[in-house]
Amino acid sequence: MKRSSVRAFGIACFLIGALLTVSNLFHIPLGLSNDSDKSIKQYEEKITNLELQLKEAEEKIKSLELNTQTKEIQAASSENKSESSNEENQTNQSTAIEEQPAEDIVTGTLYIYSGLTPAEVAKKIKDLGVINNSVEMELFLAQPEYARSLQTGQYNLNSSMTIEEIANMITGKKTE
Repeated sequence: MKRSSVRAFGIACFLIGALLTVSNLFHIPLGLSNDSDKSIKQYEEKITNLELQLKEAEEKIKSLELNTQTKEIQAASSENKSESSNEENQTNQSTAIEEQPAEDIVTGTLYIYSGLTPAEVAKKIKDLGVINNSVEMELFLAQPEYARSLQTGQYNLNSSMTIEEIANMITGKKTE
């Protein structure tokens, strides 16, 4: 074989390799295989199936939440009826510190990981049901003594805790 033929063959191989690399880098289909079209369609079908499953799961969660809420409301209404009859029989006594009944205390576990903002942490605490106002918690965490000092970890919180106690716990500050 001639030297020029081998050289031309080598240059052609180099150009084909460069073309395939560039087309793969920029996701340009070259029409070399129909398998990629089939696999894309399969992935799209899987995605639509997973989206449908997600919607069904969300609907189930909503229905379960509604069921638990109605049960809680029914239980609370029956408790209120029994409590109102008991309160009529008891004398009114005022105490300096009012504590929530054990049935009304909501507990939850908060997971804080790196990169969470105070707003996200406050929303997570509100979603747990430990606090009622996430904006108040966010503003409290924005104070200079708490800002940028959220500690990653797992925290057991309950609704009997004050916002300051929660903030001290999740920032590692000592209560005075």
